Amino acid sequence: MKLLMIDRSGFQLQTRKMLLEEALKNSIVDTASTLGEVFIAFQKDKYDVVIVDHGIENGQGCIDHILQISPDQSILVVSDAIHCVIPRCEDCVNNHYIRRLFNPTPIKNIVRMVEGFRRYECDHYDAETNHIRG
Repeated sequence: MKLLMIDRSGFQLQTRKMLLEEALKNSIVDTASTLGEVFIAFQKDKYDVVIVDHGIENGQGCIDHILQISPDQSILVVSDAIHCVIPRCEDCVNNHYIRRLFNPTPIKNIVRMVEGFRRYECDHYDAETNHIRG
């Protein structure tokens, strides 16, 4: 499995990379911290799942770029923001393969979502109201 993790550069990013590679056997995790690095990564490779910390500088720009070049890319957004990257939950889940976990989240939750990405919905998604529950 090929993953791309987009987050601030530093110890936390490298630690998450190591933990994911250990937990997801036979996986390769590339990392990026800027929109430029995301651009280069997508020129070189294709990814099974992209994990994005939405709170980083240009986080939304990274997501927008990915969706422009690969609308069906599986994206796991880790965020503490109230607003999602796509305005309507149902559109997001049905058309864009974006899932969301609230930050902070344990690495085991990220592993769970990556392993069964297409089977899960966002944390706290309410199909009746088509919104994320608080």
